[in-house]
Amino acid sequence: MKKLISNNNLKLIAILMLLSSCGNTTDNKKITIEDFDEKFTDSLTPISGKSYAVYYIKIKGTSNDTIRITASKPEDSSYYYYLNGDFEKEIRMDYYGGSNQYITFDPYKATEGKVELTYRL
Repeated sequence: MKKLISNNNLKLIAILMLLSSCGNTTDNKKITIEDFDEKFTDSLTPISGKSYAVYYIKIKGTSNDTIRITASKPEDSSYYYYLNGDFEKEIRMDYYGGSNQYITFDPYKATEGKVELTYRL
């Protein structure tokens, strides 16, 4: 009887499945912003049945002037993180699930740059 799938093929299939599952999900995203003409707002949606403890944001990049980040919708923001030049900042906030979490990138005074945002529940 012929083997339909060899051990090497099974290993390759397992690696491909693992790699394909490592992308953005509803509770974990990574984006790069190079257009400083508009604000960018996004949200993370918790996965039902999954436990959470932290809302984590990593901001890394460069800008020619001040940008601001808030961990909320623009209309709900009361606290901003201001960054300029070359920067790398991590933000951790308690989060135990239930509601969507938001992030807003505002180019504020900057007109050019590149910002990588990694955010996850």
